[in-house]
Amino acid sequence: MRMPSNLSKTLRTAPVQERSTKRLQAFLDAAAALFGELGYEGTTMTAVAERSGSSIGALYNYFPDKVALAMALITQYGAEMEADWRSLIDQARLLSPEEFADWFMERIRAFAEDRPAYLSLVAAPVKFRRDPKVRRSLRLVVAEAFRARNPNIAEEQAMLYANVVFQMVKGMTAMLVESGPKEKPAILAEFKKVLTLYLGSIFDAA
Repeated sequence: MRMPSNLSKTLRTAPVQERSTKRLQAFLDAAAALFGELGYEGTTMTAVAERSGSSIGALYNYFPDKVALAMALITQYGAEMEADWRSLIDQARLLSPEEFADWFMERIRAFAEDRPAYLSLVAAPVKFRRDPKVRRSLRLVVAEAFRARNPNIAEEQAMLYANVVFQMVKGMTAMLVESGPKEKPAILAEFKKVLTLYLGSIFDAA
């Protein structure tokens, strides 16, 4: 897996050799698995080192604590999400509000399903300080998709719309974290209805 360039900002020591890069990825993979299985609070740095097959000292060479390790995963997830959503810009001009909402919600569902640690980190009792540039870049993808669908939308307005959508996603994610497997489809369906109605007003804006 190719790691995002901005991941180095979360590391104590950036890898300079291929073997170091593989070791770093092994730490991230082990942490992701354990966060997904045990949650943020149940995961320890010792357990991550053991799962990865490396020493605790080697782990601390890259990450000073569990918060930094979790932050590295969040940074990686943000880059992966942005790359995945880029295709939305090209498709947006052909999508109806319902199709757009369906695409958007399905991407979020699949993303969380493929990365069990994602919801665990969202639910963690720690406020992670994400890089503002990373947060903005993800919102910019959605804003650009809105402008591709409706060229009459100004850049500033498109960013406002994107921020509102992300607040919807934040609320939905909070409910998903607290729900069981049987409840999740219904939650996604309800938020899809809300998003569809909101997108209808955006796409029709003069």
